[in-house]
Amino acid sequence: MKSILMICFLFIALSANAQFQTSVGSNEKYIEVKVSDTLMVNPDAITLMIALDKEKEKSYFDDNDINEEEEERKKKNDVIQKKKQIEDVLKKHNLNFKFHGEKEDKDIFTKDFNLFENAYEVEVKTDIAAEKLKKDCSNIKGVTAKITNSKLNDKEKYELLVIDKVMKKAEREASAIAKTMNVALDKVLNVSNQSVNDIYSNMFNNPESMGGMGALFSMMGNMFKGATQQNTQVIVTKTLIVRFSIK
Repeated sequence: MKSILMICFLFIALSANAQFQTSVGSNEKYIEVKVSDTLMVNPDAITLMIALDKEKEKSYFDDNDINEEEEERKKKNDVIQKKKQIEDVLKKHNLNFKFHGEKEDKDIFTKDFNLFENAYEVEVKTDIAAEKLKKDCSNIKGVTAKITNSKLNDKEKYELLVIDKVMKKAEREASAIAKTMNVALDKVLNVSNQSVNDIYSNMFNNPESMGGMGALFSMMGNMFKGATQQNTQVIVTKTLIVRFSIK
C-alpha cells in the first residue's frame, strides 16, 4: 500500500514539474510587441452641409401686435430668397446638390432622422473647392456652411499600407528587445488586430445601417478622424499585437 502511495505521489510531483517547465519555457520562446501607425490621406470626396439658420423663437417682450399671417408670409419669402441665393452659388460652382426639408416628427433611431434637415447636401472633390464654396455661402446672411464628412473610395488600399508600416515597425522593436536579451528574432507566430478605430469606422462609414443614429455617428466620427472645417484628411490607423518566436 505504501508503495502504491509513493508511486502516486511521485507521478503527481513529476506531472506538476513538467507543467511548470512547459509554462516557463513557453514564456521564453517569444517576444510580443504592440505597435501603432497612421496615415493621413487626402479624401476622394468631401461632403458639405449648407444650412438655413433657424428662426429665433419669439420673446415674451417682442411686439405682439404684428400680424402673424404677414410675419409668416415674410418668413416664407425670406427662405425662398435664401434658397435661391444658395442654389445660384451651387450652380456657379457646377455642383449637384440635394435639399433636405424639415420634418415635424423625427425619430433619431430611424432612418428618417437626417443631419441635413432644412439644409443642402453637397459633395466636392478637393479642399480648395470646399473652401471656395464655404466662402461664397458665408456671404449669404442667415446661411451656414460646414464640412460634415470626408471619405476614401478605396480605404482598404491605405489600410494595407498602414499594416505594412506597422509590421516593419514591430520587427524593429522586437529586434531591439531580442538584442538586449542576447537572443535572435525568428518568424512571426501570431498577429492580433487591436484597432478600436475599426469599430468606429464601420459605424461612421455605414450610417445607413444604423438609421439616424448612424448619421449622427458619421458626423461625430469624422470630427474624431480629422474631417473638421480645418482638416479634411482621413486618418487611417492600425494597432497590432505581433508575437515573434526567438532562437
